[in-house]
Amino acid sequence: MMKPFEEAVEAASAAEEIPGAVLCAADRSGKLSYGKAFGKRSVRAGADQSRLRLDSVMWVASCTKVVTALAALQCCERGLLALDEPVYDVLPEFRGLPVLRRFGDDGSPVLEPHTKPLTLRHLLNHSSGVAYDETHPKLMAWHRWHRTLPNRCNAVEGRFGYPLVFEPGDGWSYGAGVDWAGVAVERVTGLSLQRYFEENIFRPVDARDIVFSSHMHTRPDLQARIVDMSKRDPTNPRKAIRSNAKPQHNERGGCFGGLGLFASPVDFLKVIRGILTTDEDQNLLSTKGVEEFFRPCLSEKAKASLNAILTVEEARVGMGNLPASVAKNWALGGIVNEGDVPGGRKAGTMTWTGLPNLTWFVDRTSGLCGLYSGQLYPPADAKVGELSGMFEQGIYNLHSKGLPRL
Repeated sequence: MMKPFEEAVEAASAAEEIPGAVLCAADRSGKLSYGKAFGKRSVRAGADQSRLRLDSVMWVASCTKVVTALAALQCCERGLLALDEPVYDVLPEFRGLPVLRRFGDDGSPVLEPHTKPLTLRHLLNHSSGVAYDETHPKLMAWHRWHRTLPNRCNAVEGRFGYPLVFEPGDGWSYGAGVDWAGVAVERVTGLSLQRYFEENIFRPVDARDIVFSSHMHTRPDLQARIVDMSKRDPTNPRKAIRSNAKPQHNERGGCFGGLGLFASPVDFLKVIRGILTTDEDQNLLSTKGVEEFFRPCLSEKAKASLNAILTVEEARVGMGNLPASVAKNWALGGIVNEGDVPGGRKAGTMTWTGLPNLTWFVDRTSGLCGLYSGQLYPPADAKVGELSGMFEQGIYNLHSKGLPRL
């Protein structure tokens, strides 16, 4: 018998209100292990419309960030990086990077040197001033003045080299800081991020089907399982149609630690569960390290900025789908709720999302983690938010009843 959340996802998939979804969850003890796929691989006529599977391959986009944050903290534990020291020795690109303060009457940008030291912690918790030039109003205006467009360079250093939008620590803006943290990991280890992840994160949790787009050519088996990208039909908001937009697919470039991974949902959940269980098995981090990973760490200014952004409903849905009544902060790996969600996430639960409407969460207090995976533009889709919320609530209900493996 299907559970209510399964019926809802199945109905939405059958009506092509969403193209489909893969839902996975697990608890710390191993008693709860849930995985189910709904819908089809593509809604495009003439394409492969076979059923989605647990091992279908999706672009996980910004879900990549938690893996890079984990790698960066591992490097800190090994003495290769420091969370709260200036990053300039490892990332000299930031030493003289200016802050875009304001614009003159003629529209010209006013740039001044940043005066507060920029740290790895700032890069990981999005308080560094490194924004995305495709979306931040200041950087969009900066591009207009220079008559330039955001570039598509296949290396982090070439793609994200624009000015800061505020002094480090003085605000919060989602951006490419985690991509730069990935560069730092590569420089201090001498390994590509792909190889570092494989040796230090994927292999310890037995996750094989995860790869950066720049290394996809080495995995034709994954290429054969990639799911089509869909989008919300602008003429009929209740329908999902084939999107012509391509995932961020760097075929031979660098590893983008903020957005570059493709994965099967069932294997990505292994990483998420590895974070859940590492306080007991120390497989990925030490006991002290996992406490640091989950500790809220924004300055008061940055926290106020984050919570102001989350008053916008679309941002709230797209940034973890947490109730408006619960205060939020940012830890090293994702957003955390500072209060309990009734019937669901306990205080301190970490979560984040991926652009094509994916969401993961890790609740250490409840001993539970989950992942909703889809491939649908644009982000923060209201229907996906509704379904993802039903899935999460359903998983908490199953967990509370102590049901066996499903």
